[in-house]
Amino acid sequence: MPELVRIEWVDSGQPIPGWQWLSEVEARRAHRCVSVGFLVQDDEQTKVLAPNLGASNGGEDWDQASGLFTIPTVAITKIEKLTSVA
Repeated sequence: MPELVRIEWVDSGQPIPGWQWLSEVEARRAHRCVSVGFLVQDDEQTKVLAPNLGASNGGEDWDQASGLFTIPTVAITKIEKLTSVA
């Protein structure tokens, strides 16, 4: 089973619709985010989390994932391995 992790990361802000006068643009900053899931890909460029795992045969073999979420490695500020109580 892939490791269960908590990742803190930064993301860009949502675009502001419509035109704005440059003189009226207020200072903006990146958004702080946190995500939890099973780490199904871990390399130099990306970390991919799956919030859901499934066993297609109904047994113990986790062979499917849904809701895959990709985070650029450069955006990550902290990764914490979580333990399960099972």
